[in-house]
Amino acid sequence: MNDFFRNLFKIRTKRRALPTGPRPQVGSTIVRKSMRIRVTQPISPDLWDWLLLSGWRVNTFKNDRRHYRTLSDGVLVQLAAATPEHRSELHSRLVERSA
Repeated sequence: MNDFFRNLFKIRTKRRALPTGPRPQVGSTIVRKSMRIRVTQPISPDLWDWLLLSGWRVNTFKNDRRHYRTLSDGVLVQLAAATPEHRSELHSRLVERSA
């Protein structure tokens, strides 16, 4: 019922971005907008800094009811293998391809 009134009176508020945090452990999930990646290997500090600047955050909510598009595990592997100069280009291609 609250949803109905929020939509009717257009009083929706945009959620803040998740706070930055320490590097995620293997098995955790990182999210960005409507995308989600499961961490399957350790992330280097350099890669984690780049991911934070790109908008990725560790999902810390236990019962997160948001709907995410799960990207393949290979996305994180390819980003880790890419040189820092080519990560942005590779990131955009991988996100577009997985859409």
